[in-house]
Order: sequence, then structure tokens, then C-alpha cells
Amino acid sequence: MPSNPAKIAVNDLTGRVIKTEQIANGHCAEVWKGTYTIEGRPVVVRYGDSIQFIVAVKVVRSTLFLDSQTAEQTIRRLLRETGVWSKCVHPHLAPFIGICYEVTRGYRVPCLISPFYENRTIMQYLKNNSNAVRMDLLRQFISGLAYLHGRAIVHGDLKPTNILIDDAGNAVLADFGHSRILEASGFTTSTVTIAGTFRYMAPELMVPENPDITPTPTIASDVWAAGMTGLEILSSKIPFVEFKTESQLVAAMLADKLPNKAHYPLVRHGAWSAFEHCWKKNPSERPDVRRLSDYLDEKYGPDSSRSARPTRTRG
Repeated sequence: MPSNPAKIAVNDLTGRVIKTEQIANGHCAEVWKGTYTIEGRPVVVRYGDSIQFIVAVKVVRSTLFLDSQTAEQTIRRLLRETGVWSKCVHPHLAPFIGICYEVTRGYRVPCLISPFYENRTIMQYLKNNSNAVRMDLLRQFISGLAYLHGRAIVHGDLKPTNILIDDAGNAVLADFGHSRILEASGFTTSTVTIAGTFRYMAPELMVPENPDITPTPTIASDVWAAGMTGLEILSSKIPFVEFKTESQLVAAMLADKLPNKAHYPLVRHGAWSAFEHCWKKNPSERPDVRRLSDYLDEKYGPDSSRSARPTRTRG
């Protein structure tokens, strides 16, 4: 892994991508559907077994360019995301295509380009496909995360909206906007913004021991979030479903409460046990995600005698 991923050369597709439709609207960025073209004609792009010229374009909000300091931080952060994403190749990670530059409030800003996934997010897919094997999708997501952790990369914002479904019905992990490479020179900064939705966020990030220091996402906090994300994948219910407000959720976290199994009857005992290990209060007691991946494969994979249905995973 290079010492400074922000300096990695990537495909510059400026002028070749035409945005056509906004498909997602986040706090800091928008995602657009677009067409990859050369001289106005669509370009065929091959990814694995699929061929396409429809892409997704991540565009940061113009409000992040109201002052020079925030603008420069935003551009550095986008380049860091590019550096992480462009070096990651795995069947269950969304591939990176390149960047295109747009001028926003006088700044030349990179927009990040990836394949467009017609099936959208994992929970949207499960809502529309009752025959999907949830455990297979969970194992695929965990496999992608294990690949990242094996390269000392923290994702930093694990939740179902950051898991997409490809044309073959496989799960791919996306959105590396809050990722960081452990010990990489020039990569991390002291101004990391805590990412994630409270329901998936590890307690040490939500309620840090030292309120004067901004906590940084870690591999251990990723494992906590992976457990919460897996819980929703298997049950279609959000973590801590009984708590309706963030204040109730924070109060529950301060009281060391965990999701109540009674609210999640569809989650099998083995999976629930694995999630409980992910939710250990002490980060050092949480399992290595590769170990978690191996456990799920052994217990619920295609070679397991306990696997109730055939799998469609590619590995």
C-alpha cells in the first residue's frame, strides 16, 4: 500500500461523463446517475461479467466550498477517498472507475465515478426480492469488509445504505468517504468527522471517554457496525428498533444496552451469537472480521450441512 494514497494516479474522465438524474441525496454529497461517453457516444465498460455505460457520480455539496479552509479540506478528503478506493479490488467491493472534475465556486473539484447499480441498496433489494438469501448477502458483505481490514483499511461508515446489489444479485460494499488506512503517512488528519448513523455507531464513537478529543473510527468500531448492519440485513428491522429517537438511543447506549433478541425473531441463534461478539463494549474483545467471515461461511455457507438454501455467492 503506498504511503500517500492521495497521490495515486487515477483515470481522469473529465468531459466524458454526463449526469442525467439525481438518485441519492446525503448530508455532504449527492449521487447522480450518468452516462460515460467519448465524443458524445456511450462507452462500453466491462466489470467482471457485466458490460455497461451507465455510471454513478458522487458530487459533494457546494456548501462545502463557502470558505477556502473547508474547500481545501473537502478536496483533500475526496482525493484520500480516491486513493483508498482505487487500490481495492474485490468481488464484494464496488469498483472505482475514475474521476471527473467540475468547477464549484471557483474550485476544481473531483467527482468520483463508479458503476451504477440498478438494484440500488441492499434493503431496497430485499424489499423487492423476497427470494433473496439474506445470509448469503450478509456473508458477501462481511467478505468485502474482511478484504479491507486485511489491507489495514477502516471503512468508517458501515450501514445498509452503503451496501449495493449488482446485476447478479451479489452484495458490494461502497462509499469510502470516511475510510482511512492505518499508519499511512499523510493520510489521516486530526479533523476526522465522525461518520455513520447512531444506530450503527460503536459506543466509543458515540460517547467518547474524552469529550475534548474527536474519536477516530477503527477496525473495532467497524466490527461493531458490521454486527448492527448484519442484524438489519437478516431481520429487515433497524438496530434498537424499540427506540424511536436519538436521545433514547444514546441513553440506552450509556446504560450499556444491546439490541433485544425478542424484537428479531428471524435471526438465527448462531448469527445472533456472532453479532453479540461484535457488540462487546470493550473494543479489544470484538472478533477479527476475517474470523467472523470464516465462522459465517462454515456455519451457513454452501458447504455447511446447516445451510438451508443454496448459495449464489461468488466467494
